[in-house]
Amino acid sequence: MGDHDSHRLAKHLAGLPHYHVVAQNRNNEVIYSDGLTWPGAEGFAADLISPPPGTPVPEVELEAVWIIEADPRWCPFAHGDDTAESDELTVTEYIERLTQRPPYWSTQQ
Repeated sequence: MGDHDSHRLAKHLAGLPHYHVVAQNRNNEVIYSDGLTWPGAEGFAADLISPPPGTPVPEVELEAVWIIEADPRWCPFAHGDDTAESDELTVTEYIERLTQRPPYWSTQQ
């Protein structure tokens, strides 16, 4: 009975929305995080925006950060959808679209 409940809980949690942090620097280089909870995404974004003491400072200044809510049933970052396109192309197009949205944080604010 316990295994069934834990399997059901795992399946439920896997179906919940998750968040990705996407960051772009002044050279237009982009990084993105794994799927995180909202508090995890906020914490990761905060560490990018204002690195903790002792953390190496990036060579190129950060320009913008987005926190994007994703549906686990279709998320190009989730590595599990059944599209015929390559993941790299899907991710690139997705990042291009989402960086057109207002950022969570920007040097322009």
